[in-house]
Amino acid sequence: TEPGVLVNSKDFNGLTTDEAKKAITKKLADIDMGGPQVTYKLRDWVFSRQRYWGEPIPIYFPVDFPEGVDPSSQDPTNDDCEHTIRFDQPIPVDEADLPLKLPPMDDYQPGDNPAGCLARAKDWRYFEKDGKWFARETNTMPQWAGSCWYYFRFTDPKNSEEAFSPKADMDWMPVDLYVGGAEHAVLHLLYARFWHQVLFDLGYTKSPEPFQKLVHQGMILGSDGEKMSKSRGNVVNPDDIVQAQGADALRMYEMFMGPLEAVKPWQTSQVAGVVRFIQRAYNVVSTAAEHKAADVDEETLRTMHKTMKKVTEDIDNMSFNTAISALMVFT
Repeated sequence: TEPGVLVNSKDFNGLTTDEAKKAITKKLADIDMGGPQVTYKLRDWVFSRQRYWGEPIPIYFPVDFPEGVDPSSQDPTNDDCEHTIRFDQPIPVDEADLPLKLPPMDDYQPGDNPAGCLARAKDWRYFEKDGKWFARETNTMPQWAGSCWYYFRFTDPKNSEEAFSPKADMDWMPVDLYVGGAEHAVLHLLYARFWHQVLFDLGYTKSPEPFQKLVHQGMILGSDGEKMSKSRGNVVNPDDIVQAQGADALRMYEMFMGPLEAVKPWQTSQVAGVVRFIQRAYNVVSTAAEHKAADVDEETLRTMHKTMKKVTEDIDNMSFNTAISALMVFT
């Protein structure tokens, strides 16, 4: 429904949509039946995964045995041992026992057990402490658990005492530029900001926001204009391009295809043009020592400085395709 003017609304007749919102909200507040409220779009997130690959969740639970049974005589790693895991009594792993590591497993394929494949690693799952048995959480964290805060660790990767030091945080944070696909804007960016602001509220970082600038790079499609996939048979193997025409040609063609944020179809035939430019640029540079500065006429010198200015500005703006185009024109 588009904004408009209220009718058949008694006291609110004639008010615009925005005016009516404020007036109705005030009326509800005056009669103690409501009021303004901020609604956040962050939804509940299923954090656990029933798979092997992922950070173990550092929580364990008490194990109960049937009444009258001596716990010291029991071993829940045996299939015939009757016991109950008290999932209603979670206990955090002691900080001294972190990091909790995954157990080696020959078979980590999913099975019928909803507890996940780690439930089969019984010698890891069950352990005895102070004469009592406990069971570890067998769900693992999703890939988001690491990718939501990895940029902090990059600031202090060799720190064995803490995730990152206050000095590293002050020196490096926030991130100047985040380059990621548009699919990250809704999920990864939202959750990374959530994690970051929790760390900010707890005093671990001085920056309230993790990223100063976000740029979405466009997807490279197959030559048929469709998303690359094995089923379509339109996947381009970068190794093949490197083998045939070199890594420099591959990198430069990817930047030359079009604006960074645009969706672009791959055209192998066009890589040859980039190869010719690289060879031309190489020839210019390799023979530069044979020419004196006085040999350069004023018009060429002016064009060179204009090119330098444009290329510098285009790189700063991440307009790599036009920067390369300017270099091609100049050479």
